[in-house]
Amino acid sequence: MLAGSIPSLNRVCKAILVAASVVLSAADAFAADPQDLRDCQDSADIQRMIAACTRLSQDAALPPGARSMTLLKRGFGYFALDKFDAAQADFSEAIRLNPKNNFAHHELGLTLFKKGDSVGAIASLTEAIKLDPASAASRVSRGQVYLAAGGLDEAIQDFTDAIKLGVDKNTAFTKGQAMDRPEANRVAADYYAARADAYYLRGNFDEAASDYDHAANFFDPEGYNLIAASVARARGGSANADTALSAALGKGQLKDWPKSIAELLAGRITPAAAMAAAKTADQICEAHYNIGIAELRLKDLATAQKEFVAARDGCPKSFREYRAAVADLKRIQSQ
Repeated sequence: MLAGSIPSLNRVCKAILVAASVVLSAADAFAADPQDLRDCQDSADIQRMIAACTRLSQDAALPPGARSMTLLKRGFGYFALDKFDAAQADFSEAIRLNPKNNFAHHELGLTLFKKGDSVGAIASLTEAIKLDPASAASRVSRGQVYLAAGGLDEAIQDFTDAIKLGVDKNTAFTKGQAMDRPEANRVAADYYAARADAYYLRGNFDEAASDYDHAANFFDPEGYNLIAASVARARGGSANADTALSAALGKGQLKDWPKSIAELLAGRITPAAAMAAAKTADQICEAHYNIGIAELRLKDLATAQKEFVAARDGCPKSFREYRAAVADLKRIQSQ
């Protein structure tokens, strides 16, 4: 999946890692269970975190600032479990208790985006940026909202600002019911891949290829950023579009399904063979899109268009292939 995110992970750009100090500072002001404090602050078990934060939030002696952070952490847990109404309620209450809680504004923005409210999401993330101008994560998240809404210039600017600021340390992924804090290289790869996606949609293929290269150099265990760079170069008319892919295939760097896509783009297997190798709905989606790219290189616009339509209609809207198929269809139709 070339979507600027890691397959099977629900991306949450800003984990509330600094909330611990605020909650701890309030510990002397009320009778709190030390284990609840630890679990609400630091537990990677989301259900355990929610339970502990709930108990703390019900303590009448908890000061407003500490309650804001406690509700923030619980809301983060609900978000990770896709309970967006409950998450929105907690983040909104956290903001009411402390309007300067930039983390709550950030998480509320992510939640509103998940609920389909792009305007509200941008407003909340903009407020988070005003409160914390050094937050790269808030810029990346706002850029993703702009990207989904078609605001490519705004998205590129946000991603560029995030890259200049550097990797935000307050970053986490959720997987199942546990949290994972990634290494900096993994986050940096997401920043560059996100900007590359926006450049690709805008038709700036050289810039897209360069950013995908950067992303691949930071973190690319499956080879998807390498594949995306090849696609961007192919769309830009480069005669060397598959050079890096061929080299990676020769070294055995690509495995399993991504290898099939790379072999297709490098001309080593046929479109029929690539489609036959696809075993899941996601892989079929990717196969249709990349077959379209291969057919474009052969100047078969009719077949390419058919494949892009299949990708548009069959890919999840969060996938890079969906957005790219929509953009490439428009480019074909305008020719």
